[in-house]
Amino acid sequence: MKPAITPILFIAFALPLCAEEPRTVKLTLSPETTYLIEPQLPDGRIDYIAILNKKLSAQTTPENNLLVGINSLIPGEWEVSLLLYPEEELSSQKKYREQFWKMIGADLPPLDSLVEIFPLTRRVDHTEYEKILLESYSKEEFSLLIEKQREREKGWRKSSLDEGKITQEEYEKDIKRIEKEIPDWYYLHIVEDMRMETFQRPWTAKEFPFFAHWLATRDDLAKKLMNISRQRTGYYHPLLPTTPSYAMPLPYVQSLRELARFFQMRGNFEFARGNFDQAMECAFAAIRIGHTTRKGAGCVVEELVGIAITGMGNYQLTRYLAELPKEVDAAWILQKKKEYDAINTESSPLPWSPVWYLGIRFEALETIQTLAIEPKVTREFFDGDDLAAKFDKLFDTGIEYDWDEIMRRVNFLYDDFEEILLIPNGERRSRALTRFEQRILEYGKRDIDSDDAPEQKAVDFISHTFAIHNTAVVWAATRAEWDNRVTGVAFALAAYRADNGGESPDSLEQLIPKYLDTIPDSPFTDKPLRYIKRQNDVLIANDDTFKLDGSEEAVEKLIAEAKPGARAYPQVRSFVLVVSKR
Repeated sequence: MKPAITPILFIAFALPLCAEEPRTVKLTLSPETTYLIEPQLPDGRIDYIAILNKKLSAQTTPENNLLVGINSLIPGEWEVSLLLYPEEELSSQKKYREQFWKMIGADLPPLDSLVEIFPLTRRVDHTEYEKILLESYSKEEFSLLIEKQREREKGWRKSSLDEGKITQEEYEKDIKRIEKEIPDWYYLHIVEDMRMETFQRPWTAKEFPFFAHWLATRDDLAKKLMNISRQRTGYYHPLLPTTPSYAMPLPYVQSLRELARFFQMRGNFEFARGNFDQAMECAFAAIRIGHTTRKGAGCVVEELVGIAITGMGNYQLTRYLAELPKEVDAAWILQKKKEYDAINTESSPLPWSPVWYLGIRFEALETIQTLAIEPKVTREFFDGDDLAAKFDKLFDTGIEYDWDEIMRRVNFLYDDFEEILLIPNGERRSRALTRFEQRILEYGKRDIDSDDAPEQKAVDFISHTFAIHNTAVVWAATRAEWDNRVTGVAFALAAYRADNGGESPDSLEQLIPKYLDTIPDSPFTDKPLRYIKRQNDVLIANDDTFKLDGSEEAVEKLIAEAKPGARAYPQVRSFVLVVSKR
């Protein structure tokens, strides 16, 4: 059956603050132009956000939705703002919150029932900050923490003086003020500095008593959140349009990243105390949350957040496996590997055609339709941007465009991108993606005053502005798949070391079949993971870009600086896992 082709005449009426005359624009609704032909908005444009929401919510219920479980207990990003500034109106956040919970199909949780997973996000006055910190530190220790912040602020002011941003007189006045005052942000920085360090490595109550106490007050909450990560396998974050309609905030997604940080802090604390089961469970919880987010991701931001969260969990695991004490036996490690492998079988590795890919296609098509009808609405997106002048030259000079042809050409680009996603061979996919990136970059470099057809100039601008930023997602997803595979091997290597007096194997083949069924391929090359046992360390590389024979000074410096179980990144797409140091 032939798809419907509907010619539509749009009448673009001037916005209240716009001076442009109403105009008639012809757009054809067909699979080749607008991709889908329904549902339509009142002005005739396709309602792409409604399509995505329907698709994303189809297999998710309030009972299995991860966001409902988590954000019934902890606040989302905008809810933190409402807690932080209760005396202010913040009507847009309140309206968004009400609409979000209505669309998700669950009761709106009372704000005062939500528990913050990190301290000092609510507004408190100067004396309360001091009181909170003095519960964990002596006055002498507290004074040292304040002095560290003073030195930091002095350093900033000195930099401003050296760069000519302030005068000598202003600098001296600022130094006198710094010596006398203790602004509230000092306390926030003290807590944030400690918080960031607890994410990076195992730590003890003696090192960070403030956070040890804080975690103790969140024991029950942590157990509930961990159970939710196990039991809730659906994910749906309603996409609520703002102006322009494709600029969608995702405040509840960011709360998932903060939750992963919470599990990272807690896991590191448990590991330092020798509670290895609990430490592993914290990492597993983060990985589950990341996988679940990615399964329901309707846009690039959600996909990247899911990738980042699984990366946090994998980083925890490889650090723990590299630092396990010798008395931990291989059987326990292999049992944890089995649990880890079970979690990863629930995710879908590349190649795949994700929903977020539809989101970026729809974003581009909606942008074109908005450009055709209300160019000034789209222009607001580029305010203050280097692209603003280019935008004005293309779309604010009265040029008549064949908008159908523009949409067809952009659709061809997204067809090409989708075909790259579906290439089963990782090395071929990487090469195709590199060529696609180069092609889009060339579009961005083309002369706007060339003799090219106006439609091609518009396509160049749209594809460079929107498409180029999304190729990075495929690289990130490929790296996430590499992380999953190499973490599984890290479990096997840790078990081997436990059985062999701390010694690593000479090759990965020695792990088969007791510790590993098969040697996984790198998703970048489709060749077995590259394993290098050296005099001082054991490495796994994602490709063969670097020799890793000690001759590459810059690379060796990064490897030397990396902690056991951490990654070294000589290049964005060529990296190394430092499995252990001998």
